[in-house]
Amino acid sequence: MSAPEDTLDEILIRFHEEADQITPELVRAWTDAYPQYAEEIRAHAVERIEMAHHRRRADADTAVTDFSEFVRAAVQAAAERHAPEPVPGLRGVLASHEMDVRTFAAEIGLARSIVADLGSGQIVAGTVPQRFMRIASERLGCTVEWLQAVLSNSRHAATAPAFKSSATPTAGRARTWDEAVRASTMPDERKAFWLAAED
Repeated sequence: MSAPEDTLDEILIRFHEEADQITPELVRAWTDAYPQYAEEIRAHAVERIEMAHHRRRADADTAVTDFSEFVRAAVQAAAERHAPEPVPGLRGVLASHEMDVRTFAAEIGLARSIVADLGSGQIVAGTVPQRFMRIASERLGCTVEWLQAVLSNSRHAATAPAFKSSATPTAGRARTWDEAVRASTMPDERKAFWLAAED
């Protein structure tokens, strides 16, 4: 990629010539390099993919429409991956991996109630240890930094009031990781594992 003084036309021509296959990673690299032309680069990428798909399936108008919407969503998601908003909550991430709270909890050996509390913002994100971040991010195929943003965003979803019989509804107090693990019904060895510092 060349100097910032290049014109939009020159950048799009080079993008067209150098991009054999359009991928979200490729679009992100070019929009990071030329943020002033990010929208135009994304639009050009979508057009390229639509044209290639249309050539392969010219008789499938409905499929082209569906594919175009998918491509736009994929390109937009790739462009926004590093932005603080919109980042999904933990439940949204699990759903995108076709997992529910119970399945994810069982796969990493953590109490389901703790995963549920992480997903609803009832555990303070800043108290979640490196061990969980490493294991969970490996299972979800994401970076630790992105998972941290997901957990922080899950906190925004914690707006369901905890009703008391005679008081105005208020949001429940979020617990620390240690409090949640100690209060769980996990066996002592699992509690010890999740409470131990990462080696």
